[in-house]
Amino acid sequence: MKQLSVFVENKVGSLAQVTGALKTAGINLRAISSFDSPSYGILRIVVDQPEKAWQLLHGQKFAVKLTEVIAVELQDRPGALDDMLTILTEANISINYIYSFVLQEQAAPLMVLHVSDMKKAEQALEAAGMHIAG
Repeated sequence: MKQLSVFVENKVGSLAQVTGALKTAGINLRAISSFDSPSYGILRIVVDQPEKAWQLLHGQKFAVKLTEVIAVELQDRPGALDDMLTILTEANISINYIYSFVLQEQAAPLMVLHVSDMKKAEQALEAAGMHIAG
Protein backbone atom coordinates (compact mmCIF):
# COMPACT_ATOMS: atom_id res chain seq x y z
CA MET A 1 0.00 0.00 0.00
CA LYS A 2 1.22 3.51 -0.73
CA GLN A 3 0.97 6.51 1.55
CA LEU A 4 1.62 10.16 0.88
CA SER A 5 3.44 12.37 3.37
CA VAL A 6 2.59 16.00 2.75
CA PHE A 7 4.46 18.79 4.52
CA VAL A 8 2.09 21.66 5.37
CA GLU A 9 2.48 24.91 7.25
CA ASN A 10 0.95 25.18 10.72
CA LYS A 11 -1.61 27.80 9.78
CA VAL A 12 -5.35 28.05 9.37
CA GLY A 13 -6.58 26.38 6.20
CA SER A 14 -3.44 24.46 5.25
CA LEU A 15 -5.06 21.04 5.68
CA ALA A 16 -8.10 22.22 3.73
CA GLN A 17 -5.83 23.16 0.82
CA VAL A 18 -4.73 19.52 0.59
CA THR A 19 -8.17 17.99 1.07
CA GLY A 20 -9.75 20.51 -1.30
CA ALA A 21 -7.25 19.66 -4.04
CA LEU A 22 -7.97 15.95 -3.58
CA LYS A 23 -11.73 16.56 -3.64
CA THR A 24 -11.55 18.62 -6.84
CA ALA A 25 -9.52 15.86 -8.52
CA GLY A 26 -11.97 13.14 -7.44
CA ILE A 27 -9.41 11.39 -5.21
CA ASN A 28 -10.90 9.55 -2.24
CA LEU A 29 -9.18 10.07 1.11
CA ARG A 30 -9.23 6.80 3.09
CA ALA A 31 -6.95 7.53 6.06
CA ILE A 32 -5.33 10.60 7.54
CA SER A 33 -2.90 11.25 10.33
CA SER A 34 -1.20 14.52 11.23
CA PHE A 35 1.96 15.19 13.23
CA ASP A 36 3.07 18.69 14.02
CA SER A 37 6.00 20.84 15.03
CA PRO A 38 5.97 24.58 15.78
CA SER A 39 6.24 25.64 12.12
CA TYR A 40 4.95 22.77 9.97
CA GLY A 41 3.03 19.51 10.05
CA ILE A 42 3.40 16.18 8.35
CA LEU A 43 0.12 14.96 6.94
CA ARG A 44 0.16 11.22 6.23
CA ILE A 45 -2.66 10.10 3.98
CA VAL A 46 -3.85 6.98 2.22
CA VAL A 47 -5.92 7.60 -0.91
CA ASP A 48 -7.47 5.50 -3.65
CA GLN A 49 -5.19 6.97 -6.36
CA PRO A 50 -1.79 7.61 -4.74
CA GLU A 51 0.22 8.35 -7.90
CA LYS A 52 -2.39 10.80 -9.19
CA ALA A 53 -2.50 12.46 -5.75
CA TRP A 54 1.30 12.77 -5.71
CA GLN A 55 1.32 14.41 -9.14
CA LEU A 56 -1.49 16.76 -8.17
CA LEU A 57 0.03 17.89 -4.86
CA HIS A 58 3.56 18.09 -6.25
CA GLY A 59 2.23 20.22 -9.10
CA GLN A 60 0.68 22.57 -6.54
CA LYS A 61 4.12 23.02 -4.92
CA PHE A 62 3.50 20.89 -1.85
CA ALA A 63 6.49 18.99 -0.52
CA VAL A 64 5.13 15.46 -0.88
CA LYS A 65 6.64 11.99 -0.64
CA LEU A 66 5.17 8.64 -1.74
CA THR A 67 6.09 5.78 0.62
CA GLU A 68 5.35 2.08 0.84
CA VAL A 69 3.58 1.10 4.05
CA ILE A 70 1.94 -2.06 5.35
CA ALA A 71 -1.75 -2.15 6.25
CA VAL A 72 -2.54 -5.05 8.54
CA GLU A 73 -6.13 -6.11 9.17
CA LEU A 74 -6.67 -6.79 12.85
CA GLN A 75 -9.47 -8.66 14.52
CA ASP A 76 -11.77 -6.35 16.49
CA ARG A 77 -10.93 -7.79 19.92
CA PRO A 78 -8.84 -6.92 22.95
CA GLY A 79 -5.16 -7.71 22.48
CA ALA A 80 -5.15 -7.82 18.66
CA LEU A 81 -2.75 -4.89 18.37
CA ASP A 82 -0.47 -6.35 21.04
CA ASP A 83 -0.38 -9.67 19.15
CA MET A 84 0.75 -7.90 15.99
CA LEU A 85 3.37 -5.84 17.83
CA THR A 86 4.70 -8.97 19.54
CA ILE A 87 5.16 -10.68 16.14
CA LEU A 88 7.17 -7.72 14.88
CA THR A 89 9.21 -7.52 18.09
CA GLU A 90 10.08 -11.21 17.91
CA ALA A 91 11.16 -10.69 14.27
CA ASN A 92 13.38 -7.79 15.44
CA ILE A 93 11.51 -5.24 13.32
CA SER A 94 11.43 -1.62 14.40
CA ILE A 95 8.27 0.45 13.89
CA ASN A 96 8.90 3.97 12.60
CA TYR A 97 5.27 5.05 12.97
CA ILE A 98 1.78 3.56 13.17
CA TYR A 99 -1.81 4.77 12.77
CA SER A 100 -5.16 3.13 12.12
CA PHE A 101 -8.34 3.47 10.10
CA VAL A 102 -11.49 1.43 9.44
CA LEU A 103 -13.06 0.74 6.05
CA GLN A 104 -16.80 0.46 6.55
CA GLU A 105 -17.27 -2.44 4.19
CA GLN A 106 -14.70 -4.49 6.13
CA ALA A 107 -15.53 -3.13 9.62
CA ALA A 108 -12.15 -4.40 10.81
CA PRO A 109 -9.44 -2.02 11.97
CA LEU A 110 -6.45 -1.62 9.66
CA MET A 111 -3.14 -0.64 11.21
CA VAL A 112 -0.86 1.28 8.85
CA LEU A 113 2.82 0.71 9.62
CA HIS A 114 6.11 1.99 8.35
CA VAL A 115 8.81 -0.36 9.59
CA SER A 116 12.55 -0.92 9.31
CA ASP A 117 12.22 -3.97 7.03
CA MET A 118 8.99 -4.06 5.00
CA LYS A 119 9.54 -7.45 3.36
CA LYS A 120 10.55 -9.16 6.60
CA ALA A 121 7.56 -7.62 8.40
CA GLU A 122 5.11 -8.81 5.74
CA GLN A 123 6.59 -12.33 5.87
CA ALA A 124 6.47 -12.50 9.69
CA LEU A 125 2.89 -11.20 9.87
CA GLU A 126 1.62 -13.47 7.08
CA ALA A 127 3.37 -16.49 8.65
CA ALA A 128 1.48 -15.72 11.86
CA GLY A 129 -1.83 -15.73 9.94
CA MET A 130 -2.36 -11.97 9.78
CA HIS A 131 -3.95 -10.47 6.68
CA ILE A 132 -2.00 -7.77 4.82
CA ALA A 133 -4.41 -5.38 3.06
CA GLY A 134 -3.81 -3.51 -0.18
